[in-house]
Amino acid sequence: MLPFPHLSHHIDQLTEIIADQGYAVVPEFFPASFIAALRQEALALQEAGKLQRATIGRAESSKLDNKIRGDLIHWLDHAQPSSTQQDFSNSMEALRESFNRHLFLGLFELENHFAIYPPGAVYNKHLDQFRGNEERQISCILYLNEDWKEEYGGQLRLYLNGKEAEPYIDISPTGGTLVVFLSGRFWHEVLPAIQPRISLTGWFRKRGSTLP
Repeated sequence: MLPFPHLSHHIDQLTEIIADQGYAVVPEFFPASFIAALRQEALALQEAGKLQRATIGRAESSKLDNKIRGDLIHWLDHAQPSSTQQDFSNSMEALRESFNRHLFLGLFELENHFAIYPPGAVYNKHLDQFRGNEERQISCILYLNEDWKEEYGGQLRLYLNGKEAEPYIDISPTGGTLVVFLSGRFWHEVLPAIQPRISLTGWFRKRGSTLP
């Protein structure tokens, strides 16, 4: 059962938009009180020293480079989730089922982490699929920021034509907004902000599908 009844409409709408244009931006996907609860969990993890600097590249060859990627992350523990994280997982599970039912993507799980970008941190232009591996099918970013203003910066820049510099859209990381896009299609980057920027970021994956 969905923890928030209004999500049924959001999920149907989002699935249709992904089928049509490959990306969707849905403001107020979750209630403000739920976003606040997730934000407090992220900040508590940071306070407890449980966030780590994010790396770039595959696990076996990953490296740290703040000039390319400067966020701090904490992977969610799906074996022992908090009640808030469980509500999030149940909601996203309904979205996964909708994608599989209507788009036939064969998605089997969602991997996700909290991400906090300190002021000035960026994540340069990249694709969420690694070369030679297309397990990540759909990227999902839920923004957890409170009272975010445009002048703070921190937009997600989504490129709409492969690696081409234009056209693109800039999406403000307003709390409650969910951004969803096809992982293997849309290059994107995170622009610097003057305030800490918080999100819950994840990927719907299909089972091993290594490319030749």
